[in-house]
Amino acid sequence: MSEQIPRFDALAVGDRATTTRSFSDADMARWCDMMSVATAPEQVPEPLIAALFSYLLGEQLPGHGTNYLKQEMQFEHAASVGETLTVEVCVSRLRRDKALVDLDTTCTGSEGRTICSGRALVLFAC
Repeated sequence: MSEQIPRFDALAVGDRATTTRSFSDADMARWCDMMSVATAPEQVPEPLIAALFSYLLGEQLPGHGTNYLKQEMQFEHAASVGETLTVEVCVSRLRRDKALVDLDTTCTGSEGRTICSGRALVLFAC
């Protein structure tokens, strides 16, 4: 299968991608409009944090065309509106025979406190 997807061979256990993001009051207002929610939350909703992992997986590691097969997240703390969040994905296992990539996922907030951690399983795209 590696002949069909040569970029897969460039992946290695330990590869990482990171991004940072903060959600403003305006972001929360737009989210409320989209979700038909009357009052903006004081904390960043978990789906917005999960979307940051989707961004990393689809744009950086492994990259465009990646298909999510499974995601597990355990939330330890809430993220405050306006707080800078750092999201990271790290390749923990490669299954070359099936073009599958297992990744550890973490989101940290102010002063390095863990917002959530988990795992993702993706199918590497050709």
